[in-house]
Amino acid sequence: MFELFFEIGNYAIWIFVVTSIAAMGLNLTVPEVLAPWKKKWLLSISLIANFVVVPLFALFILYLFPLDLELATGLILVAAAAGAPSLPKAMELVGGNVAYAVGLTMILILVTIFYMPFMLPYLIEGVQVDQTSTAMYLIVFMLVPLLITMAIRAKFPLLAYRLYPVVDRVSDLSIVVVLLIYTVALFMSDFSVKAGTLLGLEGIAVAILFILGSFAIGYALGGPELQNRHVLAFGTGFRNVSAALVVVSASFTEPQTLFMVLVIAIFGIVFMFIIGGWLYRKNRKEGQRNPARDL
Repeated sequence: MFELFFEIGNYAIWIFVVTSIAAMGLNLTVPEVLAPWKKKWLLSISLIANFVVVPLFALFILYLFPLDLELATGLILVAAAAGAPSLPKAMELVGGNVAYAVGLTMILILVTIFYMPFMLPYLIEGVQVDQTSTAMYLIVFMLVPLLITMAIRAKFPLLAYRLYPVVDRVSDLSIVVVLLIYTVALFMSDFSVKAGTLLGLEGIAVAILFILGSFAIGYALGGPELQNRHVLAFGTGFRNVSAALVVVSASFTEPQTLFMVLVIAIFGIVFMFIIGGWLYRKNRKEGQRNPARDL
């Protein structure tokens, strides 16, 4: 029974990965892709924050709170994966720089695809990472769908417009299926005892500290413009779970690693909804007080 659950969950992971990236590609235009290059200083800070500061922050957390190797591996995988496809959507809600968010997400995904296979052996001590397999999985399941859907958007914009809501809905449903299946299967199996013992309060505290700390890193480094700070804060705080799940499937068999990735994903969604909701309400109140600002 549980084997069937996990098999369905694995298929749901691949569907989520492909559709989340495809939805982004269908919604991308060339000017949006090029937008971040006009702000080279901000782009440089964004790359440093996501691929240097956040992974180092994760290592620092593990120094303070040593976890079981498999759970620590899950944390590092999430820390190394930047470019959550949902970032532009979040910026629409909180009033961030949407144009910059779209282009930045594209760049972060591309860098992640080549960064993770190269850097993971150095970030995760004592764990063997199949670099070739990891790179191939990321290219096939992320880069190829992204390029194909961007080409569809460029050549057939009406088709892309019609496909986008369907693909986006499938992506949303598939991640819900992944979270439900693994939560139910893990907590109804013998693994739940071991996972609960390994994760415990310390593991939960690590997940929460990582998410909030990563958000604070982006906010602190985002520069003087509030809209750009929102982009970088959500860009560092809301990691690319799609890429982390691809690497787990390619190189890791321990269920604890997947469990940690999903736990961080759940807490990440919760906290980003809380923070995003607060910013959304704040922006609405300011807009009502200053209606002339939008004219």
